[in-house]
Amino acid sequence: MPKNADIYRVLFAALPDHYFKCNYCSKVRRQLPSSGYGNLLSHLRDKHPDYEADYFTHASSLADNLHSFGFVSEKVASIYHWMEWVVDRNMPLSEVDHPTTCSMSRLKPISSKTLKKYLAATTQAVEKEIAKTIPPTFGAMYDNWTCFSEHFVALYIVFWKDGQLFYVRLEESR
Repeated sequence: MPKNADIYRVLFAALPDHYFKCNYCSKVRRQLPSSGYGNLLSHLRDKHPDYEADYFTHASSLADNLHSFGFVSEKVASIYHWMEWVVDRNMPLSEVDHPTTCSMSRLKPISSKTLKKYLAATTQAVEKEIAKTIPPTFGAMYDNWTCFSEHFVALYIVFWKDGQLFYVRLEESR
């Protein structure tokens, strides 16, 4: 028997303010987090009695595709965590080749050459997504402020798209 949470994730679409839309009939139901999934499941039992069979059909069709359930392969997760390790700490790529680093990490070892290849591919993918969103003409805006004794600086880009003005914060630092 599947968990109620798994059933509702497949057969309902989440909306704001604890509302959920049934993927069968588009009826919107409210379900507070503190009350489990009773309201959603009673709707399925009353209006769509074959929901369990449909859930199992859907789940079995996705058995090979764990990504659809929010999982990624061990290799991809390891590469991501190595990129996070190096970039967040502002370390040189050669950090991953150092024996001490490898011994202190639970991650699968990776060479700096391989890490560089994946960082370049990630950069290209991000640049493509940014280019889809931001028009060729845009402005850069800096903002700084002080809160108590801490100083902050933020970088924004400003652009018009479809007749609407957008401000997107790119970075904030202390």
